[in-house]
Amino acid sequence: MVYIGYSNYIVILCITTGILILYYDVKIYKDAKMKKEKKVSKILGWFNVSAGIMVLVLNWAYQQFFW
Repeated sequence: MVYIGYSNYIVILCITTGILILYYDVKIYKDAKMKKEKKVSKILGWFNVSAGIMVLVLNWAYQQFFW
């Protein structure tokens, strides 16, 4: 049976965009002294990273136990 999954792309995109948000946007907002935008970008960046890790773990668990 051929399995074509897109969860690997979701994991890569979520973790990459989360890291880029945390690295670039937070620095830009910190330099511009924009406290609210910095806080929101930190929350969004960590949400993306954690969502990517969660999808990775859930996909692994699905493959191990249900496939």
